[in-house]
Amino acid sequence: MSIWTIALNTYRESIRNRILINILLFAIALMLLSMILGEWSLGEQVKVIKDFGLSAMSIFGLLIAIFIGIRLIVQEMEQRTIYMIASKPIHRYHIVLGKYVGLALTLVVNVALMSVTLLGMNFLIEGVLDTALLPAIFLIYVEILIIVVFSLFFSSLMSPQLAAIATLIVYIVGHLTNFLYEYVQVYPDKGFHWLLKGIYYIVPNLEKLNLKLAAVEHLTQPLHTVEIAALYGLSYIVGMLIITVWIFNKKDLK
Repeated sequence: MSIWTIALNTYRESIRNRILINILLFAIALMLLSMILGEWSLGEQVKVIKDFGLSAMSIFGLLIAIFIGIRLIVQEMEQRTIYMIASKPIHRYHIVLGKYVGLALTLVVNVALMSVTLLGMNFLIEGVLDTALLPAIFLIYVEILIIVVFSLFFSSLMSPQLAAIATLIVYIVGHLTNFLYEYVQVYPDKGFHWLLKGIYYIVPNLEKLNLKLAAVEHLTQPLHTVEIAALYGLSYIVGMLIITVWIFNKKDLK
């Protein structure tokens, strides 16, 4: 019950956050902009809109993780309200999980709004509801949840500025892990290949969750691709939450 109470409070605070509204408007504006750019793409307007829309959702998740996710616990510490929460008869993991669940609920609402916008734009142009976009949207949401949990993890270890940089690095490297692996395979004797291998196995491979191209081009995917990718993402989320809770338990909040 404590987790759910904290989650609802976090959800209400996030919904009222001006930064969240601005980021959401920015993402929707990117989608609308794609309609204009699509006019220049020689009949590829629909593909441009889909690609821009899906990419905007992914960027939206990164911005949320940096501007809101990192501040979830840090702001509570700065305002000293977390000391009051921690002094109550609840476990510390309630705070971490409550904050995370609350932001996850906020993201559900916002991703849903962006999805409706994207599907609506596509419907106006094609005259059909392209449900092939839904698996890609779902995995984008999973990707966002992974980035947010990393933002919580880093914010429990370092300053907000460093946490933002570290979160951005995870996002970028997470989309380059396949390249790192292929580089090590082609150049096994190059220096620091052991470091690249370590990064490959530690940083989540976000490309496993990337179905943008498949959704836009209507490419057939192997059976259970979405389920396997979602399970992969969930394993990272659970693992990072456990580590974050452990770190938070070690903090002196008295």
